[in-house]
Amino acid sequence: MKKKTAQTVTEVRILGAAAQLFARQGFKGTSTRDISRLARVNEVTLYRYFRNKSDLFRAATEFRLSRVRMGRDLQNMLANDAEVHVTVPLLTEFLLENFFSPPDVLRLVLVAGFEVPGAGRMVREYLGPFFDTINGYFGRCSAKGMIREVEPALATLSLPGMITAHHHLHQLLTGKELDWGPARSVPMYTNFLLAALGQKPSRSRDS
Repeated sequence: MKKKTAQTVTEVRILGAAAQLFARQGFKGTSTRDISRLARVNEVTLYRYFRNKSDLFRAATEFRLSRVRMGRDLQNMLANDAEVHVTVPLLTEFLLENFFSPPDVLRLVLVAGFEVPGAGRMVREYLGPFFDTINGYFGRCSAKGMIREVEPALATLSLPGMITAHHHLHQLLTGKELDWGPARSVPMYTNFLLAALGQKPSRSRDS
């Protein structure tokens, strides 16, 4: 699929507003009127760019997914099978920065998977390479005995799954958003995964 890039300031504004509302309210709960109001355009202008709400959702999700970037240091560590206690903290930072702060990317992925038929293919196109890279790393680490024997996909998905469950269940059971900064969340999630992989807790890079 050819990646579409926004050509005008108006289109960028529409895509940003759509991504924000679809992430917050879901596909069915968001109207084109809501989007046009937040984007400060009328609906006629919106439909000049997008044929219908489904097209707009796909474009808005693509707009956000295309911004997900993995840092060069993390890429090199994964490619060269760096020590797990050094790699996992950077992996945790990558997930938190790109999917949970703010959480709109993750929410758009969930909406794409559960509410919009066919949108999952686009998600796989953008996020599949990240999954393959991380999955390959854990697979090689397991084969080399760097971590306990584990299904690579389980290790790959356990970290985002844990963070998602923690945030959602905390809000459900307490009625409050979980507001952890990187200084607390990165070592907590990192050490949880390292323990599951049979590794000692990671020391803070500032210590």
